[in-house]
Amino acid sequence: MIRSLKHRLLLFTLFSSAILTSLLTGAIAQADELAGEWTLSIDTPRGLQHPTLVITRDGPNYTGIYNSMRGPINIDSISRDGNNFAFPLVITVPIGEIEVNYQGSVAGDDMTGQVQNPRGTVPFTGQRTKP
Repeated sequence: MIRSLKHRLLLFTLFSSAILTSLLTGAIAQADELAGEWTLSIDTPRGLQHPTLVITRDGPNYTGIYNSMRGPINIDSISRDGNNFAFPLVITVPIGEIEVNYQGSVAGDDMTGQVQNPRGTVPFTGQRTKP
């Protein structure tokens, strides 16, 4: 009888640990939903562009690297509020530098938003390519 009780207690402990681990792992993955490598699609006046965006998390802070046909650009700070994010980007073009501002949201492996530039606003979408 005591052996059966010990066996049941052991099974309950193992089952409880497995459930708790699963819940915690899911919460950590969800909290880090923004971090990863993304391929963006932006319809610009010069045609459809597909830059990549690599976002890393260091504690509560997010940084990134934006890679386009003009080369990589470091992003020093990406703000995040729930599923929403934003960051400024200074792009060097033949006529000088322009600042654009990305604002968007993340849902799983999908990203949507807008890029605000001196000429207006352009929508973008993104797909996660690596976690």
